[in-house]
Amino acid sequence: MGILETLAISLGTGVASSIATIAALRTDVRWIKQVQDDQEKRIRSIEKIISSNT
Repeated sequence: MGILETLAISLGTGVASSIATIAALRTDVRWIKQVQDDQEKRIRSIEKIISSNT
């Protein structure tokens, strides 16, 4: 019975770890996309300023 309990605990830990990793990666990807969007807006505003000065 000890081996079966150990396997069940290992499986549960592995599943929980996988879920946590996926959640963290999704959060990071969302954050990266938001940063890229913000940078794009800033670049476009700078380009408008430069083009209006020429």
